[in-house]
Amino acid sequence: MDAKYNWLIDNPTVRVTLNTAVLALWIALAIGLLELAIKA
Repeated sequence: MDAKYNWLIDNPTVRVTLNTAVLALWIALAIGLLELAIKA
């Protein structure tokens, strides 16, 4: 990433928001895989 975005990543609020979004996606993916495994 460009250096001009460093302040964005250094911002704790932004980092927490990104982490939360990634975690939510990860959980959704895990649930989706479990649903597929149950149906199979």
